[in-house]
Amino acid sequence: MEPEKDAEQQNVPDPEIRRGWLLSMLFYNRISMPRYVLRAGLISFVPSIMIVVILAASGIMTEERGPTFEGSPLFLLLMIVVIGPPIETLLMAPILWMLSFVTKRQVPLAAMSACVWAGLHSLLAPAWGLGVIWPFFVFSCSYLTWRKRAFWRAILVTSCVHSFQNLLPGIIAIATQ
Repeated sequence: MEPEKDAEQQNVPDPEIRRGWLLSMLFYNRISMPRYVLRAGLISFVPSIMIVVILAASGIMTEERGPTFEGSPLFLLLMIVVIGPPIETLLMAPILWMLSFVTKRQVPLAAMSACVWAGLHSLLAPAWGLGVIWPFFVFSCSYLTWRKRAFWRAILVTSCVHSFQNLLPGIIAIATQ
């Protein structure tokens, strides 16, 4: 008969293993930054497009209820794709820091951050918050993952993932003006 193992000797699964493949991909930063940006960008973009299509088909997100952007096409594209993402990422850092007093667990922390950002975007257009909750969950995961390596690396990678997410909507915004 085998002696009883104490807590240190028990085979407790690593939290990384319990996350599932999608979250494991988001919280894995031992790949190149461009490869991570592409991976996280697709994880963000594909489901968010499906969410927006469902919201549009159900009548929740319409042109009248969506965000309105005004300005020259070049200015809009620069704001949506180049300038906005780093600004929002820089604002995300203190939000995540404050939320870390509630929990240190990364997935709930990213989920709370996504809810904050959805609420902020809903202030401009209520349905918009529903469309951005998933991407901001991914952006928060990205920031938390790369923050372990360096603050500015987290800002850069997360801003690039955010820009990837905003590229098609930015083009659509200027094309439909």
